[in-house]
Amino acid sequence: MIKWKYGLLLIVASIFCSESKGQALIALLLGNKVKNDKIHVGIYLGASTSWIANAPGQTPRIGFAIGAYTTYAWKENWEIAIDIVMKSPKGGKKLGYGDSFTVPTDSIFHGEEFNRLQTYLSFAPLIRYKWNPSWGLALGPYFAARIKSKDVYTIHDDKVDQSYTYNSKSDTHLVDVGLSFDMQYVLMKGKGIRINAGFNLGLTNFYKDKAKTAYQRQVLLGVGIPIGQK
Repeated sequence: MIKWKYGLLLIVASIFCSESKGQALIALLLGNKVKNDKIHVGIYLGASTSWIANAPGQTPRIGFAIGAYTTYAWKENWEIAIDIVMKSPKGGKKLGYGDSFTVPTDSIFHGEEFNRLQTYLSFAPLIRYKWNPSWGLALGPYFAARIKSKDVYTIHDDKVDQSYTYNSKSDTHLVDVGLSFDMQYVLMKGKGIRINAGFNLGLTNFYKDKAKTAYQRQVLLGVGIPIGQK
């Protein structure tokens, strides 16, 4: 599982990056020390809040995101950033029964709210403008591959909780595409830990059933921990 993910990331690096930035991403994945002063790599850890646009009666899903980043100082005040989130939780909680993909086998769950829990592997090449060494704004596309998708129905009563889980992979598209926005603050005058607030705006209907439309929305608040620097 891990090997094919690394292979995919290396292929993406070769397609979207120049040679120098591709080498930076490879160095991050394989653990080599980065020696180019223009290149910075690190680990990303963040909290995620996600919901589904057009899905009825829901509350946001809270989750934990983990990934990596590579940045390249392109020109004065400009840098190219590559954000990869290996575990990006999306979906929503307490969706209305009308958004169900299937009828639960046990009638006790008919008409009940459910949680749509999804996990993606996402890749976002961004262009960031930095008006000083610490502050910057970034914009770019994002591409995400769905890894997991399940709908969980749960009934709570005084005696025992009952649940039913439906694997909804076959009802959702593998790929989600959208726009990514990011605001960043870097400690130590641009040389330390990075604090990022981001928003991912899904632009494609991830439901296969064309009679329904739903779009992913996600807010991320995280930190980037630099590694491999001289």
